[in-house]
Amino acid sequence: MSNALKNLGKAWDAAIVAVLGEQTIGRKLIPKNEVLSGKGIGMTSVETRAYTARSDAVINYDIQEDLEDAVDITSKTLKIPVQQDDARIKRRDWEAYKLAGVNIDNDIAIDMAANVAEKEDEMIIDGWKPDGTNYYVKGMYQVANNAYNGADFGTVGSALAAVANAIALLRADKIYSMGWNLVLNPVQYGELEASYSSTMGLEYEQVLKMLNRNAPGNPGRIYESSSLADGEGMVAPVATAANKRFFDLVIAQEPKHDIWYETSEDSGPIRARLLGALVPRFKHLDSSDLDNCICQLNTI
Repeated sequence: MSNALKNLGKAWDAAIVAVLGEQTIGRKLIPKNEVLSGKGIGMTSVETRAYTARSDAVINYDIQEDLEDAVDITSKTLKIPVQQDDARIKRRDWEAYKLAGVNIDNDIAIDMAANVAEKEDEMIIDGWKPDGTNYYVKGMYQVANNAYNGADFGTVGSALAAVANAIALLRADKIYSMGWNLVLNPVQYGELEASYSSTMGLEYEQVLKMLNRNAPGNPGRIYESSSLADGEGMVAPVATAANKRFFDLVIAQEPKHDIWYETSEDSGPIRARLLGALVPRFKHLDSSDLDNCICQLNTI
């Protein structure tokens, strides 16, 4: 690669930071594992461990010596897929845009970053099924071991009831969080935004208050994502350091550009590739690869 294209690649990497931060939803739902992340594209897998629930603690006047129980830890290898987008620009088009003063360089980088961010969200929120049927990686919605069948969000009060019941199911499984995130398909998100009554006011605001009840700083948010089908939603703990006990995101490589001349340096087309690698991990999967820390919302 020439120095010019190498420097351009670095500039593109810097240009997409805001895109990955603002347009992605998945990265806002699961906290990043800082220890395991950043090892590079050669990191093809990561070990994931499931910790079987143990018995409760006790209260007593004296120290008991017969309370210990075995920590049942199961382990398996989780493969890390890559997220990639490639572009090929004809040389005359490239030079014509530059001659006209159009910033084609950053425009391409930002478009590619948006494409990769979409694939990241798809995998984190729902999962990755390359054959269209079987999940090679399960996302948050697919591992959810709690589910609540609600009512149409087009009816005032349905969203508030669904979120309240979802949080109740999570707490019944001893899933506690200082704030919750709600993710909805765009149809239900739009219905919630429009939901209003003279007694309740804006239902969106009431749902947001419920997601952040007793949570300092109001970390819980309501997100819309086309990674969920119409009528689907989910409630999950917010992506804080404390909630890494439930799940984390291993980012082997942040999306990075590779740019090269396809043939001749003087007249050949420009090839560009954006390549990253990440995978979500869930810490308390059962034998069916389901986890109690997330609650599906269905028929909403």
